[in-house]
Amino acid sequence: MIEPRDLESARRTLVHDKACGTQAQFERDQLARDIADIESATAALRRAEPALESWTEPQTPALAKTRPLWPLMGMLWLSTTLLTVGAAYAIATLAG
Repeated sequence: MIEPRDLESARRTLVHDKACGTQAQFERDQLARDIADIESATAALRRAEPALESWTEPQTPALAKTRPLWPLMGMLWLSTTLLTVGAAYAIATLAG
């Protein structure tokens, strides 16, 4: 630390240090007030719009009852068979 050379510079240093300390204290107090304001606004928003908080706790969506694929596969095979039989009949009729 640099020692002041005279009383006036020591006084200016002391006043500056106190001002900086006061400013730092004011900034800490302001930060605390701002954080308190944000927390109260967050609480008010949670009370007013509870659906907005869904991203914090992901809710599992209600799964719709799945339908089995067997009927769909059966219909696909049946339509393919009918189409093949129809095509074979048309070819046999035209060729014969």
